[in-house]
Amino acid sequence: MSENNVYSIGELAKLSGTTIRTIQYYDKINLLHAKRDKSRNLRYYTPSDLLTLQQILFYKKLGFTLKEIKSHLVDAKNVPEIKHILQNQSDILFRKEMELKTNIAIIEAILATLDHADVNWEQMIKMVLGLNKQTVLGYVNVEFDQEASDTFEEKFADYTEVLDFYWQWKQLTLEAVFYTLHQTPIKSKTGYIFGEKWDNFIKSATNEDPELIVAYSKGLEQSHEWPEEDLFLYQFCNDFIDGAYSYYCEERGDNR
Repeated sequence: MSENNVYSIGELAKLSGTTIRTIQYYDKINLLHAKRDKSRNLRYYTPSDLLTLQQILFYKKLGFTLKEIKSHLVDAKNVPEIKHILQNQSDILFRKEMELKTNIAIIEAILATLDHADVNWEQMIKMVLGLNKQTVLGYVNVEFDQEASDTFEEKFADYTEVLDFYWQWKQLTLEAVFYTLHQTPIKSKTGYIFGEKWDNFIKSATNEDPELIVAYSKGLEQSHEWPEEDLFLYQFCNDFIDGAYSYYCEERGDNR
């Protein structure tokens, strides 16, 4: 059929790398319309349909729903519109990624708590349900000390490294929150283990670089500008964090 610059459904599937069943489904939901040769009772597709199908598969790969794809199909030459669509999807996926990372931090913190504390499920569940999964995005509005910002830009290749630091901090902070909720003694095996984790976190985050240590300290001094939730969590468990870290250092004979 391709000799007249049109394609059968089988040819279209082969050219696009998808299945005949998928194309039939897109036709059924009016996402991709087959042309019909009534004289021969055949359905066929044009090069324009191939381009449309490629757009559909492309958007689907990027996480768009079929309903969203239907409204986003545009002329391939309309670059500004395509850029707008892709940027918007990128923003949506980034937000979803932040929600996913928050969930992972919560789960890891709970798992750690289960190993070392008598769990008060009612309080812990109430705390988790009240968490905002988009809190990290609030830091966009924080104007950090210029010297500290310059240091971070110099020391880190890109923002993902800074985000990695944030998620480590978030997970450990949530763990400390849960220990605080459970009234876990600071001077205990659990306190020692957490103090060691916090020590490793500090070393990992700063690489014991004096400039980075100063930059993080300045960020801490601006905690009043943090997103409300992170400030609350930090203040809620800060006594446990400081106490456990000090206890760990004392037991190790490290006077910091």
